Amino acid sequence: MRVGYMRVSSESDRQNTDLQRDVHRSENRIESYHQLRSTIAQVNGKKELTGRTDLDVAVSNHCGRLIANVVIAYNSMLLSGLLSRYLATGNEKALDLLRRISPVAWQHLHFLGHYAFREKRKPLDLEAILARIDWE
Repeated sequence: MRVGYMRVSSESDRQNTDLQRDVHRSENRIESYHQLRSTIAQVNGKKELTGRTDLDVAVSNHCGRLIANVVIAYNSMLLSGLLSRYLATGNEKALDLLRRISPVAWQHLHFLGHYAFREKRKPLDLEAILARIDWE
């Protein structure tokens, strides 16, 4: 019988804990991506892929993936701009908030509607968008 036994944490235990945390974060990112893809698929009122032939289904799947990647790229550009701003000003509160925001988020985007991309307009002004965000 052991009395007063206390296990001392070793370096390998810490590494295992770090590995478990990293795996959990990775699983969360994958789940977030799948939720984004599901939301994109539901825009047409369906969760399944659309198309009559294998080629149509493949094209539909690639389009969904393209839209998801555009959302992630857009969010990454915004987050990168905010990170640069708040690193320069040393705003720790904003930096802490940025650490919790995923580039896979889509709640701030509107997927419904008709979008025409044929017109030649001025490019997206990220600086103007970032100027409206103030976490001071």
